Amino acid sequence: MSKVREILRLKFDVGLSLRDIAASCNCGKSTVDDVLKRAKNANISWPCYLNDKELLSLIYPPSEARNKVIEPDLNHIFNEMKKKNVTLMLLWEEYKRDNPDGLMYTQFCERYRNFKKTNQISMHIEHKAGEEIQVDWAGSTIPYIEPSSGKEKEAYIFVSVLPASSYPFAYAYGDMKLPNWIDAHVRAFEYYGGVPRITIPDNTKTAVKMPDLVDPQLNKSYTEMAAHYGTTLVPARPGKPKDKAADENMVGNISRRIIAALRNHQFFSLIEINKALRTELNKFISRPFQKIEGNRLSVFEAIDKPALKPLPAARYEYADWKEVKVAFNYHVEYEGFYYSVHYTNIGKTAAIRATNSTIEVFVDSVRIAAHQRNFNTYKRYITLPEHMPESHKAVTGWNSARYLTWAEKIGPQTKQLIASILESREYPVQTYRACMGIMRLSSHYPSETVEAASREALEKRTCNYKYFSIILRQIASKEASSEGEKVVPNSNLRGVKSYAGGGLNA
Repeated sequence: MSKVREILRLKFDVGLSLRDIAASCNCGKSTVDDVLKRAKNANISWPCYLNDKELLSLIYPPSEARNKVIEPDLNHIFNEMKKKNVTLMLLWEEYKRDNPDGLMYTQFCERYRNFKKTNQISMHIEHKAGEEIQVDWAGSTIPYIEPSSGKEKEAYIFVSVLPASSYPFAYAYGDMKLPNWIDAHVRAFEYYGGVPRITIPDNTKTAVKMPDLVDPQLNKSYTEMAAHYGTTLVPARPGKPKDKAADENMVGNISRRIIAALRNHQFFSLIEINKALRTELNKFISRPFQKIEGNRLSVFEAIDKPALKPLPAARYEYADWKEVKVAFNYHVEYEGFYYSVHYTNIGKTAAIRATNSTIEVFVDSVRIAAHQRNFNTYKRYITLPEHMPESHKAVTGWNSARYLTWAEKIGPQTKQLIASILESREYPVQTYRACMGIMRLSSHYPSETVEAASREALEKRTCNYKYFSIILRQIASKEASSEGEKVVPNSNLRGVKSYAGGGLNA
């Protein structure tokens, strides 16, 4: 500032040339000329009574502020990055389209990285909207008292989360078995109002029958449910919790924010627990985020909900699968009930698909029979006439006449018992398993014992395998006991005189 004041003095007071002033002030002639022009434009004369600050503001007035660069909306970018196929390059191009003088791509990316770091958002792979759902059981349980027995039981909490929006679902069950595991998924999809493309479970036995790093063997019922809803099952790798880190984190949140909040409540049913869970869950999803705008509900509605696949027209009905072998009487067994298939499938391995209403039988993935599920304990066989062979000759050589012929060799009582059993069902073939069981059991006992057991079974009108086997064992046990107590007479015995001193007291 002293040079500016000196240049003015030498020009207006002394009258030196530009060259001499430049030599005196040790600066360029152009600099002297610039200062004098600025002084003229500012109407500054000599002597100058302005202080340094005032003089500087007149000689070098502040330049017009440059147009400030419009900063990108980093919250918007963070949410957009969750959407499928969206990249930073695409978002930058859209930003430059609206702000031609905005940041270049490198600065744009740097701003985004700093935003995630400042807000403590981990640098994991971005979860795309509607892409995934992660599922698991919470480690903590909720106790409740069962009113009928007064016993304390534990409620197990199923937890799922959509990682893109951190939107959770929780539901309580009495156990962690397969039917509840499937039902929990169905409820979760209905709660979200749609289906994600990928479902990531843990390696629980209800999901994965045989864990494997490359090709895990999934539970068949679980796979069928996933196919019904059009989602793909991708189990987390064994020992790799980061594969479903969002759900692991949400399990912790549910445990701390919800389960812990209900620790002092007394519950008497699962219905009460689920009602309380829903109330606390609504509070949790409505709580504002600490670092970014909005809450879980608003983010879910903006990001995940529009991207979810629609629910199927019909709700999935749980189905249990069981592998069995078609018996010689061309029936398959499921939970103590028997259902017919065509007799040509005798000896084949079949798969039973059982729901609450139907029983389906498959051989080599082809359905060979379908029945309405039977719950009548007084009629355990369901047989369709079209499944039966002519005169039952195809059933490995066994038919009613052959069982009667065998029974006749034992005795009339046994024949009458077998005849009663054969007549006890609509189709005699339904009784062949019982007849075969009696035949095999009787081979271990004398004919007289079998006849006695048959007589007693007929008298008590308990003509079935179960009670016949009990009666037969009881009779055989009594016979064995009576034989042990029987005294066998023998005249070849030594008398008292055969021993020393035996006749002294005679």
